[in-house]
Amino acid sequence: MPRRPTIHDVARHAGVGAKTVSRVLNGERAVSESMRARVQASIRTLGYRPNSAARMLRKDLTRSIGFVCADIAEPVQAQLARAIETVARDHDSAVTVSLTDHEPDRERDAIESLTSRRVDGLILWPTGIGSRYLARLVRDLPTVCVDRPIDGVETDTVLCDNRQGVREAIELLHRRGHRRIAFVGDDPELFTQAERYDGYRRTLADHGLPVDAGIVVRGNHQVPRLRRQLAHWRAAPAPPTAILAASSVAAHAVIRAVDADDPVTVLAFDDFPLADVIRGGISVVSQNVDDIGRAAAEMLFDRLAGDQRGPNHLRIPTTMIARGNDHEHDQQRS
Repeated sequence: MPRRPTIHDVARHAGVGAKTVSRVLNGERAVSESMRARVQASIRTLGYRPNSAARMLRKDLTRSIGFVCADIAEPVQAQLARAIETVARDHDSAVTVSLTDHEPDRERDAIESLTSRRVDGLILWPTGIGSRYLARLVRDLPTVCVDRPIDGVETDTVLCDNRQGVREAIELLHRRGHRRIAFVGDDPELFTQAERYDGYRRTLADHGLPVDAGIVVRGNHQVPRLRRQLAHWRAAPAPPTAILAASSVAAHAVIRAVDADDPVTVLAFDDFPLADVIRGGISVVSQNVDDIGRAAAEMLFDRLAGDQRGPNHLRIPTTMIARGNDHEHDQQRS
């Protein structure tokens, strides 16, 4: 394993003293802009990161953490940010949110911006794509991943139990008499979507039901295309009687595409605003986002307090929220 660059390596590379590098790292003003730029260029070239363990021993904490996510307008990520901020406030710390728009380059820019401000740790909703940069980052900065892990990079993680959530959804639909259950999901390369589709496939098999590729849409669920697909299904000899939308984004697309007089039942993974009133109430698999956010933040602050145990991996169970007229029938049968 190559030796980790030190502050002295940066100083030699930039042609300055170690104290100058330290001043740049600490954001002190007593450094000219040209000198600061030279040191920062050497830091990037060498891949230097301050040693977080040493900082913790010195109690050199900034009382700030970063939350890097794809889109704060998305309901789950917005709720996560609030839960993380609540825990951070209890630890007398602030949270800075940076967005990636699912792009690895923007993810790196966001993380570099936060580390340049010397945040104490990160909670990361990763793009999922591993890199040597991220491998170095998590070695030097306490990092907890939510929603999905980083491919090939070991970190603490707090994830939703995707497979079990889908199992409960299919079990509910099966109890309600549905045997032709369509699946509409996001990009199949996404970690969460792969797990949810696997849960769908396994649960159907457990009930002796085949997986019909003709009623599976993964990735391209733009509303006009999906509307044509639903019309094709409805005209088929054995149309699906229920649709499992494997994310809130997929659910919104399905709801906009389904005709008002289409009797198909829609069930969504992730709760969303107005789900309790749309189409008489849509049943959902809730991720318990507050629990995920709080657990991730507490895990990070445990690291900052000196927890040196191996990587922690926590799965938060989902909650099935049954709604609609079918729910009343379920209650009458129970």
